[in-house]
Amino acid sequence: MPSNKHNTQSTTLTRRAALTLGGMLLLTACGSAATEQKRPEGSASPTESATGTANATTSAAPSPTLAPALPEAEQEQLRNALTALFVDGTYPQYSLLVTGMDGNLPNIKAATAPADLYAANADTARVPASTFKVLTLFALSHYANLQARLRTRVTRDTAGLYLMAGGDTLLGAGASNPKQIVGRAGLGTLAELTVKALLQGEKPATALPVYFDGTFFSGPGVNPGWDAADLASGQITPIHPIALESHTVPGKSTPSNPVRPDDAAVAAQQAFVDALNTAGKESGLSFTLAERRTAPAEAVEIAAVESATLLEQAQHMMLESDNALAEVLGRCAAIAAGKEGSGEAAQQTVRQALVDAGVNIENLVQADVCGMSLTDRVTARTLVQVVALMNADEHAEQLMSTFPVAGVSGTLSDRFGAANAVHARTFVRAKTGTLYTVSSLCGVATRPDGTRLIFAIILNGLGGSDTLPAAKERVDAAAAAIANRSTSPSASADPSAVAPAASTAATAGTAS
Repeated sequence: MPSNKHNTQSTTLTRRAALTLGGMLLLTACGSAATEQKRPEGSASPTESATGTANATTSAAPSPTLAPALPEAEQEQLRNALTALFVDGTYPQYSLLVTGMDGNLPNIKAATAPADLYAANADTARVPASTFKVLTLFALSHYANLQARLRTRVTRDTAGLYLMAGGDTLLGAGASNPKQIVGRAGLGTLAELTVKALLQGEKPATALPVYFDGTFFSGPGVNPGWDAADLASGQITPIHPIALESHTVPGKSTPSNPVRPDDAAVAAQQAFVDALNTAGKESGLSFTLAERRTAPAEAVEIAAVESATLLEQAQHMMLESDNALAEVLGRCAAIAAGKEGSGEAAQQTVRQALVDAGVNIENLVQADVCGMSLTDRVTARTLVQVVALMNADEHAEQLMSTFPVAGVSGTLSDRFGAANAVHARTFVRAKTGTLYTVSSLCGVATRPDGTRLIFAIILNGLGGSDTLPAAKERVDAAAAAIANRSTSPSASADPSAVAPAASTAATAGTAS
Protein backbone atom coordinates (compact mmCIF):
# COMPACT_ATOMS: atom_id res chain seq x y z
CA MET A 1 0.00 0.00 0.00
CA PRO A 2 1.23 3.51 -0.68
CA SER A 3 2.12 5.95 1.99
CA ASN A 4 -0.66 8.31 3.04
CA LYS A 5 1.54 11.30 2.36
CA HIS A 6 0.98 10.82 -1.37
CA ASN A 7 -2.81 11.15 -1.14
CA THR A 8 -2.88 14.85 -1.96
CA GLN A 9 -6.17 15.25 -3.80
CA SER A 10 -8.97 16.88 -1.83
CA THR A 11 -11.39 14.65 -3.72
CA THR A 12 -10.51 11.22 -5.02
CA LEU A 13 -9.39 11.20 -8.63
CA THR A 14 -11.30 8.00 -9.26
CA ARG A 15 -14.66 7.94 -11.04
CA ARG A 16 -17.17 5.19 -11.82
CA ALA A 17 -19.62 5.92 -14.61
CA ALA A 18 -21.68 3.90 -17.09
CA LEU A 19 -21.56 5.24 -20.63
CA THR A 20 -24.93 5.73 -22.31
CA LEU A 21 -26.15 7.15 -25.61
CA GLY A 22 -29.64 8.32 -24.83
CA GLY A 23 -31.79 5.22 -25.06
CA MET A 24 -29.97 3.97 -28.15
CA LEU A 25 -27.05 2.00 -26.79
CA LEU A 26 -25.46 0.58 -23.71
CA LEU A 27 -21.70 0.45 -23.39
CA THR A 28 -19.28 -1.39 -21.19
CA ALA A 29 -19.26 0.06 -17.69
CA CYS A 30 -16.17 2.04 -16.81
CA GLY A 31 -13.79 0.38 -14.39
CA SER A 32 -13.44 1.37 -10.78
CA ALA A 33 -9.84 2.38 -10.18
CA ALA A 34 -7.93 2.37 -6.93
CA THR A 35 -8.10 5.67 -5.11
CA GLU A 36 -4.66 5.39 -3.61
CA GLN A 37 -1.52 5.99 -5.65
CA LYS A 38 0.60 2.90 -6.31
CA ARG A 39 4.13 2.92 -7.59
CA PRO A 40 5.00 -0.55 -8.94
CA GLU A 41 8.56 -1.40 -9.71
CA GLY A 42 8.07 -2.23 -13.38
CA SER A 43 5.76 -1.33 -16.25
CA ALA A 44 5.06 -2.62 -19.73
CA SER A 45 6.17 -1.14 -23.03
CA PRO A 46 3.92 1.75 -24.09
CA THR A 47 3.15 -0.02 -27.36
CA GLU A 48 1.89 -3.15 -25.60
CA SER A 49 -1.54 -3.63 -24.07
CA ALA A 50 -1.33 -2.46 -20.47
CA THR A 51 -2.69 -4.53 -17.62
CA GLY A 52 -5.38 -2.40 -16.01
CA THR A 53 -5.89 -2.18 -12.27
CA ALA A 54 -9.53 -1.15 -12.64
CA ASN A 55 -12.26 -3.75 -12.27
CA ALA A 56 -14.24 -3.60 -15.52
CA THR A 57 -17.68 -5.19 -15.68
CA THR A 58 -19.46 -6.14 -18.85
CA SER A 59 -23.21 -6.57 -19.17
CA ALA A 60 -25.09 -8.07 -22.08
CA ALA A 61 -26.92 -5.25 -23.82
CA PRO A 62 -29.70 -5.66 -26.38
CA SER A 63 -28.86 -4.63 -29.91
CA PRO A 64 -30.25 -1.12 -30.41
CA THR A 65 -32.14 -0.02 -33.49
CA LEU A 66 -30.74 3.16 -34.99
CA ALA A 67 -32.22 5.33 -37.70
CA PRO A 68 -29.95 6.31 -40.60
CA ALA A 69 -27.84 9.32 -39.69
CA LEU A 70 -28.67 11.07 -42.98
CA PRO A 71 -31.18 10.49 -45.79
CA GLU A 72 -29.60 8.86 -48.81
CA ALA A 73 -29.71 12.07 -50.85
CA GLU A 74 -27.78 13.95 -48.17
CA GLN A 75 -25.29 11.11 -47.82
CA GLU A 76 -24.63 11.29 -51.55
CA GLN A 77 -24.21 15.06 -51.38
CA LEU A 78 -21.75 14.67 -48.50
CA ARG A 79 -19.74 12.00 -50.29
CA ASN A 80 -19.52 14.11 -53.43
CA ALA A 81 -18.43 17.22 -51.53
CA LEU A 82 -15.67 15.44 -49.61
CA THR A 83 -14.44 13.50 -52.62
CA ALA A 84 -14.16 16.75 -54.59
CA LEU A 85 -11.99 18.30 -51.88
CA PHE A 86 -9.32 15.61 -52.15
CA VAL A 87 -9.57 14.46 -55.76
CA ASP A 88 -6.74 16.77 -56.83
CA GLY A 89 -4.20 14.55 -55.02
CA THR A 90 -2.54 17.42 -53.15
CA TYR A 91 -2.77 15.42 -49.93
CA PRO A 92 -2.17 11.76 -50.79
CA GLN A 93 -1.55 10.84 -47.15
CA TYR A 94 -4.97 11.65 -45.78
CA SER A 95 -7.57 9.88 -43.66
CA LEU A 96 -11.18 10.96 -43.26
CA LEU A 97 -14.10 9.35 -41.47
CA VAL A 98 -17.62 10.69 -40.91
CA THR A 99 -20.27 8.84 -38.91
CA GLY A 100 -23.49 9.41 -37.04
CA MET A 101 -23.39 9.98 -33.30
CA ASP A 102 -22.98 6.24 -32.65
CA GLY A 103 -19.47 6.42 -34.10
CA ASN A 104 -19.95 2.85 -35.38
CA LEU A 105 -18.76 1.43 -32.09
CA PRO A 106 -17.87 -2.28 -32.11
CA ASN A 107 -20.79 -3.27 -29.86
CA ILE A 108 -23.42 -1.74 -32.15
CA LYS A 109 -24.88 -4.92 -33.65
CA ALA A 110 -28.19 -3.76 -35.07
CA ALA A 111 -28.60 -4.37 -38.79
CA THR A 112 -30.13 -0.92 -39.10
CA ALA A 113 -27.14 0.84 -37.56
CA PRO A 114 -25.85 3.34 -40.12
CA ALA A 115 -22.66 2.53 -41.96
CA ASP A 116 -19.84 5.03 -42.27
CA LEU A 117 -21.22 8.09 -44.02
CA TYR A 118 -17.83 8.71 -45.61
CA ALA A 119 -14.59 6.82 -45.16
CA ALA A 120 -11.24 7.32 -46.85
CA ASN A 121 -8.26 5.44 -45.37
CA ALA A 122 -10.16 5.49 -42.07
CA ASP A 123 -8.22 2.53 -40.68
CA THR A 124 -4.78 3.71 -41.79
CA ALA A 125 -2.69 4.80 -38.80
CA ARG A 126 -1.23 8.29 -39.20
CA VAL A 127 0.59 10.85 -37.08
CA PRO A 128 -2.24 12.64 -35.24
CA ALA A 129 -0.38 15.61 -33.68
CA SER A 130 -2.47 17.16 -30.90
CA THR A 131 -5.70 15.37 -31.76
CA PHE A 132 -4.02 12.69 -29.61
CA LYS A 133 -5.06 14.84 -26.63
CA VAL A 134 -8.62 13.63 -27.23
CA LEU A 135 -7.46 10.17 -26.14
CA THR A 136 -5.76 11.62 -23.06
CA LEU A 137 -8.92 13.51 -22.11
CA PHE A 138 -10.92 10.31 -22.51
CA ALA A 139 -8.55 8.37 -20.24
CA LEU A 140 -8.71 11.12 -17.61
CA SER A 141 -12.52 11.08 -17.70
CA HIS A 142 -12.56 7.28 -17.65
CA TYR A 143 -10.57 6.92 -14.44
CA ALA A 144 -10.67 10.23 -12.60
CA ASN A 145 -13.22 12.41 -10.86
CA LEU A 146 -13.15 15.51 -13.05
CA GLN A 147 -14.32 17.65 -10.14
CA ALA A 148 -11.24 16.71 -8.10
CA ARG A 149 -8.62 19.34 -7.33
CA LEU A 150 -4.87 18.88 -6.94
CA ARG A 151 -3.37 19.97 -3.62
CA THR A 152 0.03 21.58 -3.15
CA ARG A 153 0.98 21.17 0.50
CA VAL A 154 3.58 22.19 3.03
CA THR A 155 4.62 19.75 5.74
CA ARG A 156 7.03 20.23 8.63
CA ASP A 157 9.30 18.15 10.81
CA THR A 158 12.30 18.97 12.97
CA ALA A 159 14.53 19.29 9.89
CA GLY A 160 12.50 22.04 8.23
CA LEU A 161 9.69 22.51 5.72
CA TYR A 162 8.76 20.33 2.74
CA LEU A 163 7.05 21.66 -0.36
CA MET A 164 4.92 18.66 -1.40
CA ALA A 165 4.13 18.54 -5.11
CA GLY A 166 0.63 17.27 -5.85
CA GLY A 167 0.45 17.50 -9.62
CA ASP A 168 -0.63 21.14 -9.93
CA THR A 169 1.53 22.65 -12.65
CA LEU A 170 -0.70 25.70 -13.18
CA LEU A 171 0.44 27.39 -9.97
CA GLY A 172 0.76 31.15 -9.80
CA ALA A 173 3.66 32.84 -8.04
CA GLY A 174 1.40 35.28 -6.17
CA ALA A 175 -1.96 35.11 -4.43
CA SER A 176 -4.47 32.41 -5.31
CA ASN A 177 -7.01 33.63 -7.86
CA PRO A 178 -10.32 31.72 -7.70
CA LYS A 179 -11.45 33.28 -11.00
CA GLN A 180 -8.60 31.76 -13.00
CA ILE A 181 -7.58 28.28 -14.10
CA VAL A 182 -3.89 29.15 -14.38
CA GLY A 183 -3.05 30.59 -10.97
CA ARG A 184 -6.12 29.26 -9.16
CA ALA A 185 -3.65 28.15 -6.50
CA GLY A 186 -0.92 30.67 -5.68
CA LEU A 187 2.40 30.15 -3.93
CA GLY A 188 2.06 33.59 -2.35
CA THR A 189 -1.11 32.42 -0.59
CA LEU A 190 0.56 29.16 0.38
CA ALA A 191 3.46 31.14 1.88
CA GLU A 192 1.10 33.34 3.93
CA LEU A 193 -0.72 30.27 5.27
CA THR A 194 2.61 28.66 6.11
CA VAL A 195 3.90 31.69 8.03
CA LYS A 196 0.60 31.98 9.91
CA ALA A 197 0.86 28.33 10.96
CA LEU A 198 4.49 28.74 12.06
CA LEU A 199 3.64 31.76 14.23
CA GLN A 200 1.00 29.78 16.07
CA GLY A 201 3.74 27.66 17.59
CA GLU A 202 7.22 28.33 18.90
CA LYS A 203 9.00 30.75 16.60
CA PRO A 204 11.94 29.13 14.76
CA ALA A 205 15.25 30.43 16.05
CA THR A 206 17.07 30.12 12.73
CA ALA A 207 16.30 30.16 9.03
CA LEU A 208 14.16 27.20 8.01
CA PRO A 209 15.30 25.13 5.04
CA VAL A 210 12.58 24.41 2.46
CA TYR A 211 12.98 20.98 0.87
CA PHE A 212 11.14 19.80 -2.22
CA ASP A 213 9.31 16.46 -2.37
CA GLY A 214 8.47 15.54 -5.97
CA THR A 215 7.60 11.87 -5.45
CA PHE A 216 4.02 12.36 -6.66
CA PHE A 217 5.39 11.61 -10.15
CA SER A 218 8.04 9.04 -10.98
CA GLY A 219 10.22 8.05 -13.90
CA PRO A 220 12.05 10.32 -16.33
CA GLY A 221 10.63 13.72 -17.15
CA VAL A 222 11.71 13.57 -20.79
CA ASN A 223 10.04 11.17 -23.19
CA PRO A 224 12.42 9.42 -25.59
CA GLY A 225 9.93 10.01 -28.39
CA TRP A 226 10.44 13.79 -28.29
CA ASP A 227 12.83 15.42 -30.71
CA ALA A 228 15.76 17.30 -29.17
CA ALA A 229 14.94 20.36 -31.26
CA ASP A 230 11.41 20.47 -29.86
CA LEU A 231 12.78 20.34 -26.33
CA ALA A 232 15.28 23.09 -27.15
CA SER A 233 12.55 25.31 -28.60
CA GLY A 234 10.25 24.82 -25.62
CA GLN A 235 7.42 23.17 -27.55
CA ILE A 236 7.76 20.40 -24.98
CA THR A 237 9.78 20.26 -21.77
CA PRO A 238 10.79 17.88 -18.96
CA ILE A 239 7.66 17.13 -16.94
CA HIS A 240 7.49 17.75 -13.18
CA PRO A 241 4.68 17.33 -10.60
CA ILE A 242 4.84 21.04 -9.74
CA ALA A 243 5.39 24.10 -11.91
CA LEU A 244 4.45 27.70 -12.43
CA GLU A 245 1.98 28.42 -15.25
CA SER A 246 2.33 25.08 -17.02
CA HIS A 247 6.10 24.75 -16.95
CA THR A 248 6.75 28.28 -18.24
CA VAL A 249 8.45 31.46 -17.03
CA PRO A 250 5.61 33.76 -15.90
CA GLY A 251 5.36 36.98 -17.84
CA LYS A 252 7.68 35.83 -20.62
CA SER A 253 5.62 33.16 -22.40
CA THR A 254 2.82 32.98 -24.93
CA PRO A 255 0.92 29.84 -26.02
CA SER A 256 2.73 29.89 -29.37
CA ASN A 257 6.13 30.76 -27.91
CA PRO A 258 6.55 29.16 -24.48
CA VAL A 259 9.62 30.20 -22.48
CA ARG A 260 10.69 27.35 -20.20
CA PRO A 261 12.78 27.43 -17.01
CA ASP A 262 15.80 25.15 -16.77
CA ASP A 263 14.00 23.16 -14.07
CA ALA A 264 10.31 23.92 -13.55
CA ALA A 265 10.19 22.27 -10.12
CA VAL A 266 13.17 24.24 -8.79
CA ALA A 267 11.69 27.44 -10.25
CA ALA A 268 8.47 26.79 -8.31
CA GLN A 269 10.40 25.94 -5.16
CA GLN A 270 12.44 29.15 -5.45
CA ALA A 271 9.27 31.19 -6.00
CA PHE A 272 7.81 29.66 -2.85
CA VAL A 273 10.93 30.44 -0.79
CA ASP A 274 10.86 34.03 -2.07
CA ALA A 275 7.18 34.31 -1.11
CA LEU A 276 7.92 32.86 2.34
CA ASN A 277 10.66 35.42 2.98
CA THR A 278 8.31 38.21 1.93
CA ALA A 279 5.46 36.90 4.11
CA GLY A 280 7.69 36.24 7.12
CA LYS A 281 9.81 39.40 7.02
CA GLU A 282 7.82 41.42 9.57
CA SER A 283 7.81 38.50 11.99
CA GLY A 284 11.54 37.91 11.67
CA LEU A 285 11.17 34.58 9.90
CA SER A 286 13.56 33.57 7.13
CA PHE A 287 13.79 30.61 4.79
CA THR A 288 16.40 29.03 2.52
CA LEU A 289 16.21 26.86 -0.58
CA ALA A 290 17.16 23.25 0.21
CA GLU A 291 17.62 20.11 -1.87
CA ARG A 292 15.09 17.55 -3.08
CA ARG A 293 14.17 15.24 -0.24
CA THR A 294 11.32 12.82 0.42
CA ALA A 295 9.32 14.04 3.39
CA PRO A 296 9.35 11.61 6.33
CA ALA A 297 6.09 9.96 7.34
CA GLU A 298 6.01 11.92 10.58
CA ALA A 299 6.05 15.30 8.82
CA VAL A 300 2.85 17.21 9.62
CA GLU A 301 0.86 19.22 7.09
CA ILE A 302 0.62 22.89 8.05
CA ALA A 303 -0.70 24.56 4.88
CA ALA A 304 -2.19 23.74 1.47
CA VAL A 305 -3.72 25.32 -1.63
CA GLU A 306 -5.96 23.70 -4.25
CA SER A 307 -5.91 23.85 -8.04
CA ALA A 308 -8.70 24.36 -10.53
CA THR A 309 -10.69 21.17 -11.07
CA LEU A 310 -9.37 18.49 -13.38
CA LEU A 311 -12.18 19.37 -15.78
CA GLU A 312 -11.07 23.01 -15.87
CA GLN A 313 -7.47 21.95 -16.38
CA ALA A 314 -8.58 19.62 -19.18
CA GLN A 315 -10.43 22.53 -20.80
CA HIS A 316 -7.23 24.56 -20.72
CA MET A 317 -5.26 21.65 -22.17
CA MET A 318 -7.70 21.21 -25.05
CA LEU A 319 -8.39 24.85 -25.86
CA GLU A 320 -4.74 25.94 -25.74
CA SER A 321 -3.38 22.57 -26.88
CA ASP A 322 -0.98 22.64 -23.93
CA ASN A 323 1.55 19.84 -24.41
CA ALA A 324 3.09 19.92 -20.94
CA LEU A 325 -0.32 19.96 -19.27
CA ALA A 326 -1.44 16.98 -21.38
CA GLU A 327 1.53 15.01 -20.08
CA VAL A 328 0.71 16.04 -16.51
CA LEU A 329 -2.96 15.08 -16.81
CA GLY A 330 -1.96 11.77 -18.40
CA ARG A 331 0.10 11.03 -15.30
CA CYS A 332 -2.84 12.06 -13.11
CA ALA A 333 -5.03 9.61 -15.01
CA ALA A 334 -2.45 6.89 -14.39
CA ILE A 335 -2.45 7.62 -10.65
CA ALA A 336 -6.25 7.55 -10.58
CA ALA A 337 -6.09 4.15 -12.29
CA GLY A 338 -3.82 2.84 -9.54
CA LYS A 339 -0.58 3.09 -11.48
CA GLU A 340 2.57 5.10 -10.87
CA GLY A 341 2.72 8.69 -12.05
CA SER A 342 5.17 8.17 -14.90
CA GLY A 343 5.07 8.98 -18.58
CA GLU A 344 5.12 5.29 -19.46
CA ALA A 345 2.24 4.57 -17.07
CA ALA A 346 0.31 7.45 -18.63
CA GLN A 347 0.63 5.81 -22.06
CA GLN A 348 -0.46 2.46 -20.65
CA THR A 349 -3.44 4.11 -18.98
CA VAL A 350 -4.63 5.75 -22.19
CA ARG A 351 -4.45 2.41 -23.99
CA GLN A 352 -6.22 0.59 -21.18
CA ALA A 353 -9.06 3.14 -21.13
CA LEU A 354 -9.60 2.56 -24.86
CA VAL A 355 -9.52 -1.22 -24.45
CA ASP A 356 -11.95 -1.08 -21.51
CA ALA A 357 -14.40 0.95 -23.59
CA GLY A 358 -14.19 -1.30 -26.65
CA VAL A 359 -12.49 1.25 -28.91
CA ASN A 360 -10.76 -0.06 -32.02
CA ILE A 361 -7.05 0.39 -31.28
CA GLU A 362 -5.73 -1.49 -34.28
CA ASN A 363 -2.41 0.05 -35.36
CA LEU A 364 -2.35 2.45 -32.39
CA VAL A 365 1.25 3.44 -31.57
CA GLN A 366 1.97 5.58 -28.53
CA ALA A 367 5.10 7.57 -27.87
CA ASP A 368 3.58 10.18 -25.53
CA VAL A 369 0.14 11.42 -24.48
CA CYS A 370 0.31 14.97 -25.87
CA GLY A 371 0.82 14.26 -29.58
CA MET A 372 4.19 15.98 -29.86
CA SER A 373 6.02 12.88 -31.06
CA LEU A 374 6.19 12.02 -34.74
CA THR A 375 6.19 8.38 -33.65
CA ASP A 376 2.55 8.50 -32.51
CA ARG A 377 0.10 6.72 -34.82
CA VAL A 378 -3.71 6.81 -34.61
CA THR A 379 -6.48 5.95 -37.06
CA ALA A 380 -9.40 8.21 -37.86
CA ARG A 381 -11.67 5.41 -36.63
CA THR A 382 -10.07 5.40 -33.18
CA LEU A 383 -10.56 9.16 -32.88
CA VAL A 384 -14.18 9.01 -34.07
CA GLN A 385 -15.06 6.22 -31.66
CA VAL A 386 -13.55 8.12 -28.72
CA VAL A 387 -15.52 11.26 -29.59
CA ALA A 388 -18.64 9.06 -29.86
CA LEU A 389 -18.00 7.68 -26.38
CA MET A 390 -17.61 11.18 -24.98
CA ASN A 391 -20.95 12.14 -26.47
CA ALA A 392 -22.43 8.96 -24.96
CA ASP A 393 -21.12 9.81 -21.50
CA GLU A 394 -23.39 11.09 -18.74
CA HIS A 395 -21.07 14.12 -18.59
CA ALA A 396 -21.06 14.64 -22.37
CA GLU A 397 -21.79 18.36 -22.16
CA GLN A 398 -18.82 18.94 -19.86
CA LEU A 399 -16.49 16.80 -21.95
CA MET A 400 -17.45 18.42 -25.24
CA SER A 401 -17.11 21.89 -23.68
CA THR A 402 -13.37 21.28 -23.66
CA PHE A 403 -13.21 21.22 -27.48
CA PRO A 404 -12.42 24.47 -29.34
CA VAL A 405 -15.28 26.03 -31.31
CA ALA A 406 -14.69 27.12 -34.91
CA GLY A 407 -14.08 30.86 -35.13
CA VAL A 408 -14.74 31.31 -31.41
CA SER A 409 -12.35 29.68 -28.97
CA GLY A 410 -8.96 28.15 -28.40
CA THR A 411 -6.89 26.97 -31.33
CA LEU A 412 -9.90 27.33 -33.66
CA SER A 413 -10.53 30.99 -32.81
CA ASP A 414 -8.78 32.22 -35.97
CA ARG A 415 -9.75 29.28 -38.23
CA PHE A 416 -12.61 28.78 -40.70
CA GLY A 417 -12.07 32.12 -42.41
CA ALA A 418 -12.15 31.02 -46.05
CA ALA A 419 -15.32 31.47 -48.12
CA ASN A 420 -16.00 27.71 -48.21
CA ALA A 421 -15.72 27.36 -44.40
CA VAL A 422 -16.77 30.65 -42.78
CA HIS A 423 -20.43 29.65 -42.53
CA ALA A 424 -19.41 26.71 -40.33
CA ARG A 425 -18.10 29.02 -37.63
CA THR A 426 -19.74 28.18 -34.28
CA PHE A 427 -21.14 24.96 -35.78
CA VAL A 428 -17.97 22.86 -35.56
CA ARG A 429 -16.52 21.87 -32.20
CA ALA A 430 -13.24 20.03 -32.68
CA LYS A 431 -9.69 19.43 -31.46
CA THR A 432 -6.90 20.62 -33.72
CA GLY A 433 -3.60 18.94 -34.46
CA THR A 434 -0.68 20.73 -36.10
CA LEU A 435 2.93 19.79 -36.70
CA TYR A 436 5.07 20.93 -39.61
CA THR A 437 4.10 17.76 -41.46
CA VAL A 438 0.62 17.23 -39.99
CA SER A 439 -2.78 18.92 -39.96
CA SER A 440 -5.67 17.16 -38.24
CA LEU A 441 -9.08 17.88 -36.77
CA CYS A 442 -11.66 15.73 -34.99
CA GLY A 443 -14.91 16.47 -33.27
CA VAL A 444 -18.57 17.18 -34.00
CA ALA A 445 -20.22 19.16 -36.81
CA THR A 446 -23.80 20.44 -36.51
CA ARG A 447 -25.82 20.62 -39.73
CA PRO A 448 -28.56 23.21 -40.43
CA ASP A 449 -31.35 20.81 -39.41
CA GLY A 450 -29.62 20.06 -36.10
CA THR A 451 -28.14 16.70 -37.11
CA ARG A 452 -24.76 16.18 -35.47
CA LEU A 453 -22.03 14.15 -37.17
CA ILE A 454 -18.73 12.96 -35.75
CA PHE A 455 -15.63 13.25 -37.91
CA ALA A 456 -11.86 12.90 -37.95
CA ILE A 457 -9.50 14.26 -40.60
CA ILE A 458 -5.75 13.63 -40.64
CA LEU A 459 -3.33 14.96 -43.26
CA ASN A 460 0.25 13.68 -43.15
CA GLY A 461 3.30 14.23 -45.33
CA LEU A 462 2.99 18.02 -45.48
CA GLY A 463 5.99 19.90 -46.82
CA GLY A 464 6.72 22.09 -43.82
CA SER A 465 5.48 25.31 -42.25
CA ASP A 466 4.88 27.00 -45.62
CA THR A 467 2.29 24.37 -46.51
CA LEU A 468 0.36 24.53 -43.23
CA PRO A 469 -2.02 27.43 -44.04
CA ALA A 470 -3.34 25.71 -47.16
CA ALA A 471 -3.59 22.37 -45.36
CA LYS A 472 -5.58 23.92 -42.52
CA GLU A 473 -7.91 25.56 -45.03
CA ARG A 474 -8.50 22.19 -46.71
CA VAL A 475 -9.25 20.59 -43.35
CA ASP A 476 -11.60 23.43 -42.42
CA ALA A 477 -13.37 23.12 -45.76
CA ALA A 478 -13.92 19.41 -45.14
CA ALA A 479 -15.39 20.08 -41.70
CA ALA A 480 -17.64 22.77 -43.19
CA ALA A 481 -18.85 20.30 -45.82
CA ILE A 482 -19.63 17.77 -43.09
CA ALA A 483 -21.64 20.49 -41.35
CA ASN A 484 -23.33 21.20 -44.71
CA ARG A 485 -22.21 24.80 -44.41
CA SER A 486 -19.80 25.23 -47.31
CA THR A 487 -22.13 28.03 -48.37
CA SER A 488 -24.68 30.05 -46.45
CA PRO A 489 -27.54 27.78 -45.30
CA SER A 490 -30.80 28.27 -47.18
CA ALA A 491 -33.69 30.15 -45.64
CA SER A 492 -35.57 26.86 -45.40
CA ALA A 493 -33.08 25.47 -42.88
CA ASP A 494 -34.54 24.60 -39.51
CA PRO A 495 -34.21 27.76 -37.39
CA SER A 496 -34.20 25.67 -34.23
CA ALA A 497 -30.86 24.12 -35.18
CA VAL A 498 -28.23 25.95 -33.20
CA ALA A 499 -24.54 25.47 -32.64
CA PRO A 500 -23.21 24.08 -29.38
CA ALA A 501 -22.43 26.84 -26.90
CA ALA A 502 -18.87 28.12 -27.05
CA SER A 503 -16.59 27.23 -24.18
CA THR A 504 -15.32 29.67 -22.13
CA ALA A 505 8.98 26.54 -33.89
CA ALA A 506 10.69 23.24 -33.75
CA THR A 507 11.53 20.18 -35.84
CA ALA A 508 8.02 18.85 -35.48
CA GLY A 509 6.37 22.20 -34.84
CA THR A 510 3.80 23.27 -32.29
CA ALA A 511 1.38 20.46 -31.51
CA SER A 512 -1.81 22.50 -31.58
